[in-house]
Amino acid sequence: MSGSNNTIVIVLDDDGSVCRALKMHLEILGFEVLVFHSAEDLLAGALPPRACLMVDVYLPGGIDGVELCRRLKTRGVHLPTILMSGRDDQPTLQLMREANPLAILFKPFDERALLEAIQKGVQKLAESRA
Repeated sequence: MSGSNNTIVIVLDDDGSVCRALKMHLEILGFEVLVFHSAEDLLAGALPPRACLMVDVYLPGGIDGVELCRRLKTRGVHLPTILMSGRDDQPTLQLMREANPLAILFKPFDERALLEAIQKGVQKLAESRA
């Protein structure tokens, strides 16, 4: 799979090493990657019209990943969203499911899981253009 379809992947995580690793990996695959370290920073800027969002569920500050999903929907922004978390427990899974993401990934995730999740996002974007 290649990012030659101009899909932008937005990575939102407060862990700089996670952001760097995902950015490097996704750029190697041909995607353009935008990195944010807080939901507030993401909401303050203009979002690209054709993007897939990868967001950590637990973010510091007032807006976590699930609340970000709610706020984006309220604004009429419908990005294919992949939720990530380092916590693989029942409360986290329930919280993630409430946001109705396109995919759920638990860190550390492997390349196959990442690619499957991104492919779902790319397909969702293609369907929305049709």
